[in-house]
Amino acid sequence: MILLVREGGVTLVDLDDLRSLSAQIAGDAAIGTWGRRQDGHVFVTTETLLRLAGERASDRRWRGEFDGMVDFARRHGWMHGDEVRMHVVAEPDGRR
Repeated sequence: MILLVREGGVTLVDLDDLRSLSAQIAGDAAIGTWGRRQDGHVFVTTETLLRLAGERASDRRWRGEFDGMVDFARRHGWMHGDEVRMHVVAEPDGRR
């Protein structure tokens, strides 16, 4: 999954790719109240990700895979409480 942060808001794309989780932030787009940036990473609560996933979050199979992704992140130290840490990937213009 990719968390897209744009001046117009935040969206979650590639919902079927639950083997990776990253954030793309366009220019100086504000992160706002949905998450926080720290040391080159973005931290977002699992509740926020589920809310952004919309109806997909109510699909039992998808939710099971999402929970598996969260468990994997927790085992690898990528969780801080209920926040999952995502790396920020470069925008098409090469910025991070």
